[in-house]
Amino acid sequence: MVLAALVLLLEGEAPPEPIGLRGFFYTLLKEVAPEVHDQGENPFALGMGGREGAYWARFSLLREELYARLAPRLFALEGAEVRLGQPFRVRGVVQEGHPWAGVSTYARLFQGEAGRDLPLRFYSPTFFRRKGVHYPVPEPRLVLESLLRRLEAFGPLKAPETIREALLERTTVRHLQGRTLKAETEVDTVGFVGQVVYHLPKASEEEARWLWALGRFAFYSGVGAKTALGYGRSRLLAQALP
Repeated sequence: MVLAALVLLLEGEAPPEPIGLRGFFYTLLKEVAPEVHDQGENPFALGMGGREGAYWARFSLLREELYARLAPRLFALEGAEVRLGQPFRVRGVVQEGHPWAGVSTYARLFQGEAGRDLPLRFYSPTFFRRKGVHYPVPEPRLVLESLLRRLEAFGPLKAPETIREALLERTTVRHLQGRTLKAETEVDTVGFVGQVVYHLPKASEEEARWLWALGRFAFYSGVGAKTALGYGRSRLLAQALP
């Protein structure tokens, strides 16, 4: 089962706007996968970045059939003009060769390095819906529960109850460095950006494998609320951008 992140390389005078990016993507969804709007969990996450006229927009797809439907439409945009709040010319569309582009599988998330410490970096404001308000602290349970919920919604595996309990009840924070930034949503809010090292004491091999699978999944799924506006964009700190 494939999951992928495609990046549009953009030329424009101002950065993409979160609501404009979401509106553009939802228009594509209505054309190729209108049923997605009826689902509880979004099988996608969006993102944006860049500077000085060279901007980019990111479309991360968590279901293989959604990738199969949307990828041809996105690749066909090369050379076209699009509006993501601001007008842009699409100078390229990539799924590799850009720090925020990539293709993987759910099985591959569970392969490779795994340990008791999981280092994550949050690049765009990250916050959670908690008791009716937006909460900007990346507590272990909130972060891992967000990732686990989406991984189980779209991937082929369900965490055993003992693994779920270990991840959500025992994981703590070894290191945290960051700050809050304003987030442009329907209400005035802020989110966390920075680095966090999560620690699962005395983790078994299987527990560590699940912990790191969630960390790898964060690159595609985002963390927390409003990932369809580009918030919660994160990845393993070991893969941090220069």
